[in-house]
Amino acid sequence: MHARKRIEIVVEAVRAEQVTDLLDRLGAPGWTMLPVTAGRGRQGLRRGGDPAGVFDNVLILCIASDAVTDRILEAQEELLGARPAIVSVTACEVLRGEHF
Repeated sequence: MHARKRIEIVVEAVRAEQVTDLLDRLGAPGWTMLPVTAGRGRQGLRRGGDPAGVFDNVLILCIASDAVTDRILEAQEELLGARPAIVSVTACEVLRGEHF
């Protein structure tokens, strides 16, 4: 097993490409994007699925080394700015360390 960091970013779908471009530029080995169908937080209940996609969120998942994770977190102003987003980082282990 190989220690890595799991980075989860919930962001508005209209900003997803901006976030994945940033991850690519900072050396992330890859990422996965999943639709978020609903959620509740400090601003209340939020559901996606409207025809215009204005309220849709996505979850971007990335597993990376400590060095890449540090670069991503150092770029927090570009990642977050004043826009809504949730970023969490947790320790994880992977079987094939060379992939991450």
